[in-house]
This record gives sequence, structure tokens and C-alpha cells, in this order.
Amino acid sequence: MTADLKSPQQQIFDAIFASSLKLGYRTFDYLPANEVGYPFVYVGEQHDFDLRTKSNIYGNVVQVIHIFHNYKKRRELTTMIDALKVRCRKLKQTENFYVTCRNISSQTLIDDSAGEPLLHGIIEVEFQFH
Repeated sequence: MTADLKSPQQQIFDAIFASSLKLGYRTFDYLPANEVGYPFVYVGEQHDFDLRTKSNIYGNVVQVIHIFHNYKKRRELTTMIDALKVRCRKLKQTENFYVTCRNISSQTLIDDSAGEPLLHGIIEVEFQFH
């Protein structure tokens, strides 16, 4: 892989980030300040499992996607979770790699870390790339 080529992990991150934006969601690669308002999507942590052959790289990436919303807007939150999961399942290719969505899990939590009760949706998506 040349230095100019983005890693498969970055390409998967970028594809998910772009999908969230296309859905019309305010999307960040960091947790924004409280003044941003809700809902928003934070494309966060990533876990990589690379395998290499003599000429290729392949492996798995687990991408974590967070959605924060007001605690009284559960239906909107679950609609956002479902829409993002559909987009992840439809992702078949990045700039330079073929990808397959292997597994998706999600959960909805009550989060009071911001001083007000929020809903915090968490999606974990496992992709295989080659």
C-alpha cells in the first residue's frame, strides 16, 4: 500500500461519515460542545484486525457510531439508528477496497453525563475488507 492511498480503515470511516451526512444528520468526528443541540451523530471508535498476504491487505474493522438525542425523542433516535444500519449494510465498496458488512449490533442507553437526560444510541458495525 502506497503512502498516498488512504488506509482501508480511513476509507470505511469516511464512507460512514458521508452516509450520515447524506441522511441529513449533523455528523462529527468528535464529541461536540453541549451548545450544538440534539440530535447529532458522532462517528467514533474503531477497532482493526488486519491480515496481510504478500501482495494484499485484508481484514476486519469494527466501527462504532454514536447518536445522541433528547430523552423524549426515542422514536426519532431509533429511526436514525435504523437508517444508519441500512446504509452500513448497503456499503459494498470504498475508494480502493471491497467491503462486506458482517455484523451489526446496537443499543440505546440513558445518558445523564451532560447534566440533562439524553438518549445515547450506539451502533457497532463489523466490516470485512479486501
